[in-house]
Order: sequence, then C-alpha cells, then structure tokens
Amino acid sequence: MITGILITARLGSARLKKKHLLEVKGHPILWFLIKRIRDEFDLEVRSGKVKLIIATTDEPEDEKFEQFSAEGVSVFYGSTNNIPLRHLQTAKAHHLESIISVDGDDILCSVKGMRMVYNLLAEGHDYVMTSNLPFGMNSWGYSVEFLNSSMVNHMDDVLETGWGRIFDAREPVYINVFLKNKNDLLRFTLDYQDDYHFFKTLIEAMGEVIYRASDQAIIDFVLENNLYSINEDITRDYWNNFYKQVEEEKQSSKRFK
Repeated sequence: MITGILITARLGSARLKKKHLLEVKGHPILWFLIKRIRDEFDLEVRSGKVKLIIATTDEPEDEKFEQFSAEGVSVFYGSTNNIPLRHLQTAKAHHLESIISVDGDDILCSVKGMRMVYNLLAEGHDYVMTSNLPFGMNSWGYSVEFLNSSMVNHMDDVLETGWGRIFDAREPVYINVFLKNKNDLLRFTLDYQDDYHFFKTLIEAMGEVIYRASDQAIIDFVLENNLYSINEDITRDYWNNFYKQVEEEKQSSKRFK
C-alpha cells in the first residue's frame, strides 16, 4: 500500500502572506514540519511505501513550493477552493491508496500521531483521527476509496474551512493520545503574526532538539516557559472566524447547486 502524507498549503493567505516561507533559523518555517516528518518516516519514504507531497493550488505563486523538492518532497497543483478534491486529484496522480492529511499551518504537528494513523490505515481502517493533542498537533487519515465515495456530492463545493464535514456521516476510529499535562489555550498553528512569533521563539529556544522532540517535550517546554502567552489571545477570535467562514462556504456551495 502506498500512503501519501499530504501537506495542504498555499501561499495566498489573506491574513499572513506567504506564511509557509517565513524564515526561522535560516529556513522557511515549513521546512521544520517537513524535516520532522522525513525523520519519522525515513525508511518508508526510501522504500516507496510513503510519498511526502505538498498539495497546493494551481495559482502561479504556489510554484515557490518547488524549493522543497530538494528534501524529497513532491508538489501537486490541484483545486484551488476544494481541498478534498485536491487530495483526490493528488491521490490519482501519485497512485495513492491512503492519505495522511497534515495542514501546512501545523508546523509541529505530531509525527507520533501520524505514525499511529499510518499503522491503522495499514491495518485496513479507512478513516482514522488522533485526539487529545493541542490545536494544531492532531492529524488524520483516510483511504482514497473512502475519500472518493465521500466526494460524490461535493465535487463542485467550496471546501476550504472545516472541510472534514464531508465525512460527517461516518464516525472515525479515534486515537486518544495520552498527555500528562496540557493547556486548552495552546495553539500550534500558523495563521497570524503572533503565531509566527510563537513558532520562531519556540524553535529557536529548543534548538536542534526540536527535530526529534516528543509532543510531551514540546508541550512541557511551552508551558514551563510561558510561551503560550504569545498567541493565546488569538484562540478565541480564531474559532469565531472559523465557524463564520464554514457557514459562508456552505451557503456559497448551495448557491451553485
């Protein structure tokens, strides 16, 4: 079985332009996500069992993602406003049988979680999701067959924010990741300038350890050094905007049917 780890990203974000290319320690910030995934799945990538792919849009500016090809990453250009369709297009082009979905904004997404999702997909489960990790650290995956069947009535929809709703009729297999401590205001996603400041401060402070640090080690470091205060105020506003945008996308999709 060939599994694609799809990093969903685009450079046209309105809130923080070209955010995936913002530099930390001389690297584009997305490089740290790629580095951690490559270290975890090195054997599978080299054997061809796993393909690491940036799933982006066909907007000209997104060609800048080609710079990551040196890291063994492919770039696929697909649907602009329908992310699950973009994943399906990527899967067909690369002959994938299953997908681990990673948001390119989630720079320190749990690679341990990705590994657990990978293992359950390999066992034959078609819809798997980690839970209990802070916002921006969970991952999920699904078989291409399941994605294809779920997309039957959504090919022409606008599906960018909260697009996992296409799977709402089916309960995933949840992987509850145990953590000894956390904080509900922890935010590990890149959407605003404060988020960039948070990641930059954290990555620079942890140094080389960040490449293989466990989820618990990262969380403990953030809590012990009060780094969550950098972007905690964004969390409340983010969810208000999130639910508003989901509703707008639903209404937009209905108008074109």
